[in-house]
Amino acid sequence: MLGAVAVLAALLVGGLAEVSRQSEGYDATSNRTLAAQGAVVAKQSNATASSATALMNTLQTQNRPGLQIALDTLVQQTADESSGAAAAAGATPLGSVGADFAAAFADRAQSMRDLRAAIDGYLGLQPVPVDGSATTVAARGADATLMTATEATNRIAAAGALLTHSDSLYSSVRHALRTAAGNGRLPASTWVRDPQLWAAGAVASQIDLMGSSPSLVAVHYLALRTVQVGPPALPTPQGVAANVSVLTPTKQVTVDVVLANDGSVAEPRATVHYTLADQTSGATSSRTHAVALAPGSSQALPTANFTVNPGTTYVLTVSVDVPPAQTQLAGTAVQYTLAISQATCLGPKGAVSTNCAPRS
Repeated sequence: MLGAVAVLAALLVGGLAEVSRQSEGYDATSNRTLAAQGAVVAKQSNATASSATALMNTLQTQNRPGLQIALDTLVQQTADESSGAAAAAGATPLGSVGADFAAAFADRAQSMRDLRAAIDGYLGLQPVPVDGSATTVAARGADATLMTATEATNRIAAAGALLTHSDSLYSSVRHALRTAAGNGRLPASTWVRDPQLWAAGAVASQIDLMGSSPSLVAVHYLALRTVQVGPPALPTPQGVAANVSVLTPTKQVTVDVVLANDGSVAEPRATVHYTLADQTSGATSSRTHAVALAPGSSQALPTANFTVNPGTTYVLTVSVDVPPAQTQLAGTAVQYTLAISQATCLGPKGAVSTNCAPRS
């Protein structure tokens, strides 16, 4: 009995030792795998951190399109790095070390989203649409309520605090891997090298400078790029004023407009009004078209159709609904006098007649 117990005990101890050796080998491999894959992500993150620091130091010197592109790039790069960190941590089950590694990069991605939201909210900017996505302009525009300087400052300072937390979390993971089985080595990765840059006082100063920067001022400028009337005008007959467009006999006039946003802010509801006034009866017909326009973009509006009577003169007015903050008015309204020709036909003995009855 005693001999059998001794043998069993020896087998049990040996088995546990073997399991322990195998487990240590697995842990070492897992740690080295995370370190190898994580090093790639960390180096990418370091490059992004340099871009973010450079942007924070030069916010007031940016222009609106360039600033938006820089913010969008930071958001996209940190999102990609967060995905890479999550994939590296998920490749091997490392418990809290893997989870903390992924969390550090998730915090960095969140901080850049918060930074963009704060600056966009303060200046009224819009993220650039991703290629292949819908180009609908979001509902922030001339009439939207922007963030106050205090709100923007607090959000950016909070983003900086989140970056500091991510640095601390990454440092603890780096230390844990270095001292664990396998001695995995991660490169240093620090986003907040100068805590003062993200402090509320320094951020408030940057916000004030952005608010007074000429290159970042919000400019509203909607204008008619083209206005085309159909059918085409005929050569002006003798005796007709030069400002009158004589159209061929027709019962319908079409108006095609291309509206442009030459400003620096999005216009979520850029509106064009069309009015056709009968100069004989005084009757008017109206149409309205509205579209969302991103800064620097233009769009062809749906064709506006009007029913007309041959032999009648009309005044067509096309005008932009000018945003309250727009000061430039050139190209925001046009007016045309349209004389619709009377239909003619050959009457008795070849005489020209306007009484053209349909043939039986």
